[in-house]
Amino acid sequence: MHRDRGTHRAGPPWRWSRHDLATAQRDAHRRRSPGTGRVCGATNLNVRGRGLELQDVQRNYDAAAAYYDVATDLVFHRLLGLRRWRRRMVDVLGDINGATVLDVGCGTGNNFPLLAPRVGSTGGIIGVDYSPGMLAKARQRIERAGWRNIELIRDDAARLEQVKDPADATVSAWCLGIVHDLPAALDRLLNATRAGGSVAIMDFVKSQPDHGPLKPLYPLYRRLLIAAGIDAPEDLDNERLAERWQEGRASLCAQLENMTEEPYLWGAGLQMHGCR
Repeated sequence: MHRDRGTHRAGPPWRWSRHDLATAQRDAHRRRSPGTGRVCGATNLNVRGRGLELQDVQRNYDAAAAYYDVATDLVFHRLLGLRRWRRRMVDVLGDINGATVLDVGCGTGNNFPLLAPRVGSTGGIIGVDYSPGMLAKARQRIERAGWRNIELIRDDAARLEQVKDPADATVSAWCLGIVHDLPAALDRLLNATRAGGSVAIMDFVKSQPDHGPLKPLYPLYRRLLIAAGIDAPEDLDNERLAERWQEGRASLCAQLENMTEEPYLWGAGLQMHGCR
């Protein structure tokens, strides 16, 4: 990705000042192609050479659906203690009783047990994912729990073309990091949220932690993800991921009110929240 001279900012992206974020947003707009409205060098998921194609992502997650919940619960929730960050993502939405919440990249529905009691019987949840295999697991979860107010939609999380009405609040967990034109995808997510609605996103803004016990284990973790087909080598490029979220965070900062950020997992993850 092209870098303009004189725009380098020291330190990890989540430690930048508001001035740094505004500058990054201005840089992103400066690099937009005339008349196209897209950032030069940014691509969609289905462009070769820039990571996995959308069809590859679908195939890999369809294959992973059978063991995804077991692996997520063991590794992310139990070993890494990230369940509390998932709860935190829902908590920062505030009072959502009776609200409609959009879950972008819902996967097998891991957020549903946290969201369903909060929206209540008069509210609803719209889960969006592109993988039929993951949606099938989400549907099984819904049937087991007896929820009647959850709608599942198969759609590209980077486009959200099938989401017709703005939601009262939107969440997304570990989904947007593989979208190449991240600012454009975030624009669509925000447009799918009504004015004044809450937005909470948790994702990996770096492919490896800055410090902590996981840092020496990262090479093995990286090889496993690539071998399983979950991520392409390009998606695990630490500098590339940080640059992608540099523009993404600048876009969120420019469009959300009272935006807050909380790093987790020794600097590899970031939770972002604000009001539309």
